[in-house]
Amino acid sequence: MQPRRNGPARDDVDPLENEEWARVLDHSGSGVMFALTENRLHLVRLRERPGVANQDVGSRVYFGADLSKREIVAEPLGLTRFRDMPNRAQSDIAEVIAEVIKDLPEAYLSFYNRAGNLSLKMHAFELLQGVGPRKAREMVEARGRKGWSDLAALDEACGINSAELLAERMAEEISDKKLEPRLVDLLLRQEE
Repeated sequence: MQPRRNGPARDDVDPLENEEWARVLDHSGSGVMFALTENRLHLVRLRERPGVANQDVGSRVYFGADLSKREIVAEPLGLTRFRDMPNRAQSDIAEVIAEVIKDLPEAYLSFYNRAGNLSLKMHAFELLQGVGPRKAREMVEARGRKGWSDLAALDEACGINSAELLAERMAEEISDKKLEPRLVDLLLRQEE
């Protein structure tokens, strides 16, 4: 068995363990919806309950173990690949990730508060679209020693849309498994 980038592979790890909520990426009434889990941003297929109305992109749906809470989802069908999702789901993924970041900012804010140099010539902030060496230095100076308490303070201090920038990077990583380094793995999937 091949070792994984961030540790040995474990057959007993269920990537959907501790996942209960997802955001809808596509629900066209075919009986199956494509969604993105909130905790670790896994792409999943979910079987809808009979008779439910189509869910809007970004709608929050429960698919956890408590069957009494499953109003929309009958059962999770498992993980899916980016390339196997409908085009609409592929094109909306960054927008949905940005909403997850805004609603659950803790793990994502830690990136901005802890990010450091990746090499002698590149800072982790430079992984974000439109952030070059000068902007990365400005962001580090604005962060100071205390860091930011919330995304709004970060956005104001740096003149950026932090949720959108990070969401675009993570969407790119989800669509291209070969992209390195992978912030989605470093921030959200370390134990897998």
